[in-house]
Amino acid sequence: MNETMEIETKQNLIAVMQQENELLDVILEQQSVLHECVSQKDWERLEGAMANLQVLSDKFVELESERTALSENIVLAADTDIAPVLTQVRGKLQRSKIENHALNVYIKTTRKFLQGVFDSVVPQRRNTLYSRTGKIIRPELSSLVLNQVM
Repeated sequence: MNETMEIETKQNLIAVMQQENELLDVILEQQSVLHECVSQKDWERLEGAMANLQVLSDKFVELESERTALSENIVLAADTDIAPVLTQVRGKLQRSKIENHALNVYIKTTRKFLQGVFDSVVPQRRNTLYSRTGKIIRPELSSLVLNQVM
């Protein structure tokens, strides 16, 4: 690859990574909205936030494919022009991963709590099922009708 093509490729790569960086800011903001919706049990707003996050994720995947194609012939970490942008993108990806993990832990904990409540409150209608290892298999949550308006 000649030098002018390499410089042009590097500039395109930096531009794509800056777009990823800006998109990650929006994704992180949307993840915070998603977490807020789940904790406040605002299901309608949650659906919108999830749809927005899906669109943003699709855009990021497109940019990432473009970045991968551009970076095939360039050593990213060794380049002084690319390294700062790469560091920002990686840091924001790590923050996004942490936010996802926190949300997953919250959902798992809440589900486990609710499963315990339903196991105590809802009578068992089926026979007890056992796994191959002899452990009791918990049935999935069954429907429950409350005589109260919320």
